[in-house]
Amino acid sequence: MEKTMTSVAPSSDSMPSRIDRSDLDAFIGAGADSYAMRLEMVARGGRGSVHWHAAGIGPLWAAWRRCWILFWPSLAVDTAALALVASAIGTPVDEGRDGASSLLLIALVLLVVGRMALGRFAYLGLWKLYLRWRQGDGHDCAPSMASLMAGLVALLGFAGVAVLHFGQVAWVGFLAEFPTDPQIQRSVAGGIDRVVDWMTIQFDAVFGAITIAVRELLNLLEAIFIGLPWPIVCGVTILLAWRLGGWKVALFAAVSLFYLGIFNYWEKSMSTLSLVGASAFFCIVAGAPLGILCGKRPRLYNAIRPVLDIMQVMPTFVYLIPAVAFFSIGKPPGVLATVIFAMPPMVRLTALGIQQVPESVREAGTAFGAGPWQLLAKIELPLAIPSIMTGVNQTIMMCLSMVIVASMIGAGGLGYDVLVALRHLKTGEGFLAGMAIVVCAMMLDRIIQGGGKSRQRVRR
Repeated sequence: MEKTMTSVAPSSDSMPSRIDRSDLDAFIGAGADSYAMRLEMVARGGRGSVHWHAAGIGPLWAAWRRCWILFWPSLAVDTAALALVASAIGTPVDEGRDGASSLLLIALVLLVVGRMALGRFAYLGLWKLYLRWRQGDGHDCAPSMASLMAGLVALLGFAGVAVLHFGQVAWVGFLAEFPTDPQIQRSVAGGIDRVVDWMTIQFDAVFGAITIAVRELLNLLEAIFIGLPWPIVCGVTILLAWRLGGWKVALFAAVSLFYLGIFNYWEKSMSTLSLVGASAFFCIVAGAPLGILCGKRPRLYNAIRPVLDIMQVMPTFVYLIPAVAFFSIGKPPGVLATVIFAMPPMVRLTALGIQQVPESVREAGTAFGAGPWQLLAKIELPLAIPSIMTGVNQTIMMCLSMVIVASMIGAGGLGYDVLVALRHLKTGEGFLAGMAIVVCAMMLDRIIQGGGKSRQRVRR
């Protein structure tokens, strides 16, 4: 075979049909001669041939060649086959050997099919890794004793645990259940209870002040939404929808308000909107400044991001535990639990809007003598408004999604009707109350989106 072949740089559009022998020697290492012809067949679009050494040795060959993309699937198949064998051997004699024979047959078929698949795709896997290596985005596949030992340890570990567990070895019963002591859970839970009790006593005045502030804001909003005659509330809402979103949004708002009124959900929907308004107010007041700081200080954002992740992925019912522990039951703890759940989108999207401001625009503002506050108020915030308004929209929608959960601790509103219907299996009432929540959400969404579009038209 010639020592030099035509070299063609690989790309995403066309793969090289000839392989540079010097590159292949560096990539394959020992045994490059036996791989050259078969890899060129794969390069020309062929399927290559079966790599019998890979099929015979199994995952250890893939580990030796550091072909981890083939190692892990092969290891999984071998482990499953060994687990079936162990399960067949561990089957008691009095339970019959027919099932054990079937398991052994399945294990044999699985092992043979898995090994043949590894041998069949060995050259293709090496070719894919070769292309990545040529592009500088991968490692070579030269034999590595360290990788072989790592693969052997992984094989013995996974396969050994599977064999011991499915073989029903008596002295390794701990594999079926994680070894722990229930006292650990009780002691940690007791410590958390003591901390919460201590905070409830020591910060009673602070929690009381927060409760009063939230209740006063709720009373103000309920005085506006419920205290005013319904024609005034309807007229103002429809007019606002028309000014921000046009006649289509105004018509949708009118139909939504008619639905709330005709099915006797007016007062409860206004109470729900008061709860959502108070929650969204606290989310925006606290989330927007925090998002601006995160957008300007990446280190602060990196520190806060895990907290935001926890706030978003934690089950919604969990928020009720600290809310009730510190603020008792009623609407104020429902608002505070909703704030914890709904604030992350406001922080994230505000930070995203600040980060997406082009650096050239900031440099131009600085060149014209703008200070930090002028840069923020006159350049960064106006450009970040679309992202910030999206955060406001998402926050309001998430506040509405919490109304049913908040009703469990006395928040009332439409969520209470859904909860009662669920308890008493009143499908019709539950459906109508749920649709009322959907109508409120869609109406607010259309109005807010219309406001964002009108701002964009004004800037243009």
